[in-house]
Amino acid sequence: MHSTSPLSIAGYWVRPRGLRRCVDSPSGGGRAGDAAATTLPRRLKCVGALTISLSVNVRHRTNSELPPPGAGQIVPDGIPDAALDAVAAILRALRDTAGRESDAAGRLEAWARHILVLTAPPRAGDAVSIGRDWVGLSSHVVAYVREDRAAVSRSIGELQDTVWLVIERLSQAIVGDAASDACASGQLERLRAAAGGSAAELKATALETVARLSEILDEKSTRQLQLARELGERVDILKVELEDIRREADIDPLTKLWNRGVFERELPRAMQVRTLLDEPACLAMVDIDGFKQINDVHGHTTGDDALAAIASTLVRYFPRRSDLVTRFGGDEFALILPAATAGDGRRLAERLLAAVRALELPGPRETVRVTVSVGVTEALPGESADSCFRRADRALYEAKARGRDRVVVIAGESATPSAAAA
Repeated sequence: MHSTSPLSIAGYWVRPRGLRRCVDSPSGGGRAGDAAATTLPRRLKCVGALTISLSVNVRHRTNSELPPPGAGQIVPDGIPDAALDAVAAILRALRDTAGRESDAAGRLEAWARHILVLTAPPRAGDAVSIGRDWVGLSSHVVAYVREDRAAVSRSIGELQDTVWLVIERLSQAIVGDAASDACASGQLERLRAAAGGSAAELKATALETVARLSEILDEKSTRQLQLARELGERVDILKVELEDIRREADIDPLTKLWNRGVFERELPRAMQVRTLLDEPACLAMVDIDGFKQINDVHGHTTGDDALAAIASTLVRYFPRRSDLVTRFGGDEFALILPAATAGDGRRLAERLLAAVRALELPGPRETVRVTVSVGVTEALPGESADSCFRRADRALYEAKARGRDRVVVIAGESATPSAAAA
């Protein structure tokens, strides 16, 4: 039912005689939202496999395969299409982790298109490409990984600096307190010694001791307040930076929607609120019809435009602050709609279908039109998030099986299609 997402083949790397699974790559089919959560060591191992494969491809090309000077036709390099798709998928997985609208993401996408459809490589400007620049791609990937590792090292360094600042300030406080305590002890010893003298001497020493102890307490209080203020300011700055990083990781770079990780974190909470408050809540799954054909016929740029256009439409038609609109992965979206019944979900989904049918996407040769299928279900009191999700996914499957471009609502064990598409 669902189109294959890039991460489902991102575990392969290219060799001249086929494909081989990267030892440390993720197994099984993933989705685009998962790329943002890929750990750096795993990314580096897969990138290393990609770099080795590119080097092998370059070494196995003979001089007879290279284009003669001035040749204008595309030179076939004998690499299977599946292998090229695998290389492009790895590049796009790296693109998704590079950050929203960053130059690095743009260059990685340009290289992916160069490998897939022989557009000009990033460093060649608008020049016509007559062959795949494996040497340039290999150099770019190696340079990107080195820069990425340097950025991670800088972030870790900033965190270490903050920790050491805390240690330094605490150390200073301990030393300062020790000096104050020594002074206080000395003053008390003087008072103890004066206890055996005259009343006048005892009175004078007692007043001096009280005054000195008051000064020591004031100094300690001032020092501790200053320490707390400095550490508080540093922690506030670090909290903002970490929140920005977390928010960045939660947003899909292409559609600017929340990603799958946010959906999987929020769905159990929505189920708990539904049970606690006894208010209805709806879950909807949306899938673009024939998305793979859009990519194959009109190109991946048009496919990306379709994803962005539908994401924008979803935000417009589900505008409440409580509505959670996410890109679940690939060509699929997931929506959590609090305070909405199954009937509300159907009505809103049918409005969405009409809006998507009206979209006109500019393609390389003609205007492209798209449709979506929607599966809707209402959460039941006390049920698990997994149970509700499986029912919504089954509703989406029914919508695709019944001809696409329609809404199917599953409540309990019955599935009902939308009247408009029946």
